[in-house]
Amino acid sequence: MTEKLYFEDFSVGDELVGDTVTVDREHMLWFASEFDNQPMHRDPAAAQAMGLKDIIATGAHIFSLTAKSQGGIWRRMHMLPSGLGIEISFLRPIYAGDTITAHIDVPSVRASRKPGRGWVDTKASYLNQDQEKVAEGGGAWLLVARPEK
Repeated sequence: MTEKLYFEDFSVGDELVGDTVTVDREHMLWFASEFDNQPMHRDPAAAQAMGLKDIIATGAHIFSLTAKSQGGIWRRMHMLPSGLGIEISFLRPIYAGDTITAHIDVPSVRASRKPGRGWVDTKASYLNQDQEKVAEGGGAWLLVARPEK
């Protein structure tokens, strides 16, 4: 098993790639019926009338998919509860069968005012199977500092 990363393991310019997540149609429909019952998320004819190929994922669903992709990165870290300044912008519709992969850049790192931890600022691009950017965003991750020996 690979050793987990601490705050000190991150540097400006680091690039990380998350897990690839496939968008499932049945899950899209369930999510829309629970959280965003607008027609373009549940009715193919309504979506096509709006100029879309088919139903599209809801914004909240896309946010959850991007988090799932980043989960592959987070599992490799000594991360603390955080999530400051989380941003996400939706750039393209996401359809059933699409895949999403998080590509994370680190523009800055900074020690926390509290000892034993530090912040890793991130800028994220979420690419589909055609390497098109479907969403972008960022936020700050709080990580444990390497214990002193």
